[in-house]
Amino acid sequence: MPVEPQTARDLIHSVFDLQRVLRCIAHDRRSTDVGTAEAGVLRMINEFGGRAVDLAGKLNVSAPVLSRHVSELQERGLVARRPDPEDRRAQLLELTEAGKAKLEEVEEARIAVLLDMLTGWGQTEAASCTESIRRLTEAIRQASHAKPAVALATDHEQKEDALAAR
Repeated sequence: MPVEPQTARDLIHSVFDLQRVLRCIAHDRRSTDVGTAEAGVLRMINEFGGRAVDLAGKLNVSAPVLSRHVSELQERGLVARRPDPEDRRAQLLELTEAGKAKLEEVEEARIAVLLDMLTGWGQTEAASCTESIRRLTEAIRQASHAKPAVALATDHEQKEDALAAR
């Protein structure tokens, strides 16, 4: 049975509410000096490394937006860039040791905040929720690849505006 429109509306509202409360975790008093967007960039570089243009695609931002974040992180000594030996126009990104330590610090701080907020939850409930969010994310990711290019450009512009506002 397909998803009904009201269920889709409820899901959109729930995801929006989740985004808002997750921002609270990012800005909690125990959080670090790394913003949400920068933490996302650090995480993606740590997980995937490689070419900046590929990471921009994984983050759903334009190359210039990623480049601004990487420049800031590089100035702080958290990210290193080097030329791609296969394509000298491209850059490969990697975390420095300080970048790895900062990412660990950010994640540990956010985990501590979330654990405080999940008082009363059990492991099974949290794992089930995690799996549902992963499935939802993957379904949306796959569907977004089928969008026309014009719609994707609009989405990217909105995401860039949102990242710039942080």
